[in-house]
Amino acid sequence: MKILIVGAGLGGLAAALVQVFEKRDKLSPKGSGLMIRPGASRILQSWGLGDAIEQVADTCLPFSIRDLKTGKDKIRALPASLTRYPDWGIHRPILQDIFYQHAIQSGAEIIFSSNVEDFSDEPDRRPSLQFRGGKTTFGDLILIADGIRSRLRAKALFDISAGWSVEPKISGSVFYGVTVPQQELESDSDAALLLQQVEPCVWAGNERFVVGRRPRKGEFWSGLFALNHDDGQASMWNEDGDIVFLRQSFEGICPPLSAVLKLATKCDRWKIAQMPNLPRWTSKSGRTILLGDSAHAMEPNAAQGLSQIIEDIAVLQALILSSPSLDISLISRSWENIRKPRVERIKSYAAWNTQMFLGNKDRAASHLKYPDADWDSIKDIEPNSAADFTSPAFFKWAHEYDAIEQVSLVPHSARGHSLPEEMRRECNGNQ
Repeated sequence: MKILIVGAGLGGLAAALVQVFEKRDKLSPKGSGLMIRPGASRILQSWGLGDAIEQVADTCLPFSIRDLKTGKDKIRALPASLTRYPDWGIHRPILQDIFYQHAIQSGAEIIFSSNVEDFSDEPDRRPSLQFRGGKTTFGDLILIADGIRSRLRAKALFDISAGWSVEPKISGSVFYGVTVPQQELESDSDAALLLQQVEPCVWAGNERFVVGRRPRKGEFWSGLFALNHDDGQASMWNEDGDIVFLRQSFEGICPPLSAVLKLATKCDRWKIAQMPNLPRWTSKSGRTILLGDSAHAMEPNAAQGLSQIIEDIAVLQALILSSPSLDISLISRSWENIRKPRVERIKSYAAWNTQMFLGNKDRAASHLKYPDADWDSIKDIEPNSAADFTSPAFFKWAHEYDAIEQVSLVPHSARGHSLPEEMRRECNGNQ
């Protein structure tokens, strides 16, 4: 099988011939911190990446939540030993390089400066990508992984795009990223207090909040200052945010964070958005898949975006390896049936967290509280995706989820046959 990937690829599909086409001319060094949740770290360990990541990543404690103005705890910190697999925090460029090296070693071909202009997966022809300049490449499966602003998403969903929005929904929140070196933090007694906190922390306020931490294996503090406002800019991201405006907007916050803003000389700007719940993530033929943010970009406030992409790839890989003779259209539909309910529930959780951090509890799905429960005994809790977002049952489902197990729960003989009859006929007609 030959898989064509438009955008970033992780190399998890090494059993197939994989070609990744990247528009940039090289790996981008830009970016800040990422979280890899236990369900995804389980997968990365199974791919042989655990040791490489462990050397450069922090094993993080669960998030603590504090008051933005006073700095005092609002919710008690959860125990560090809740999950069997690590909750990693890592710098984006470092992880990107690890993924790149692993993909190359696994036999993937990564082709930079590739401007994909179009694709085709007509029933009577092999799927193909068309490039600027007229070149065409054929394969068996196309993965569109070009992000939330995907240029190819509308074509993949051409038959439904007239009745559905296939464009990202811009939220009212804007993130401003700030990084301050440890040496500068140590020069200020208030800012230096942040060096004592290595677990991720949210300082929740009224129409504004901050997410930040100091990596154990890094000599800096990095934070995102979120503000619920319309900045009047059309671009989703730029590296030249207005640091003076940011200081003014966060006046009156707790002394350590206020000191950080005084020390910072610049910030970047990131407009928050998410994809609406699309009717499907595959083309009509099933031979083109929207993967990751191009299908289900979510707000960052569950720190689950990357982890859900890793789960996407792992489930697709498992289906391909376990059903090599099954038509790719049936595999892609089965993949979508497994992944869509989970991702959309996590996406709702991320949006709910945004409202909670902004102090909009009346607009959140439930109230800011933890029920009376012994969080130390979470291993005996039954995971429940439908439970309250603040419950141990939901926490366990969100973090201890075994994506590969979900594949094994679908009998080989039932893959594709669990699809709706109309969709099954459609797939069979494209063989």
